[in-house]
Amino acid sequence: MTLALFDDHPIILNGLKDFFSKKEGVKVVGTATKRNDIIAILESENIDVLVSDVITDEELGLELFEEIQRRDFSTKVIVYSSLQGELVHNFLYEYGVIGIVNKSKGLEELWQLVELAYLTTEYKKKNSNAPPPMLTPKEKDIVRYLARGMSAKEIAALTQTAVNTINNQKNHLLAKFECMNATELISKLTQMGYMKL
Repeated sequence: MTLALFDDHPIILNGLKDFFSKKEGVKVVGTATKRNDIIAILESENIDVLVSDVITDEELGLELFEEIQRRDFSTKVIVYSSLQGELVHNFLYEYGVIGIVNKSKGLEELWQLVELAYLTTEYKKKNSNAPPPMLTPKEKDIVRYLARGMSAKEIAALTQTAVNTINNQKNHLLAKFECMNATELISKLTQMGYMKL
């Protein structure tokens, strides 16, 4: 089995490499901390399984998974991340990820999933018809202010925008992410990796 590893934390990456290198029949072909580097590895090597984090300093990893899917690499993707939540997991599966292991779990659980992915021959990548909602730059600003506990009136004064416009943008965000209030919105966006508290 050929394996590639992607995580923006070198300590985690080295730990994963050491762990998998000790497994019989496994060859860790490449490791990367940057998206372009992991894509280059996938282009140049025949990788059976990619173990990847989702959130890096560069981006939310959905773009990486989308590119892997678009370029039709035969690589099976396993996510090893601290992200939780059904919504996040559903988006990952839509982007062709076939398994998810939380970083709080032991490496043996990750190994079991990697081994299962490798042995699964009938796996068929899903095509993502519904990309996850993304935040526009303006929405990112609104969310950042909401996370600070600011009211629509305070945000409007700060951004020199009408209160009604801010309320409309807030309501649009609530509908877009299927939330009932700003607190739920902030919680969901944090779980999805769009923001850090």
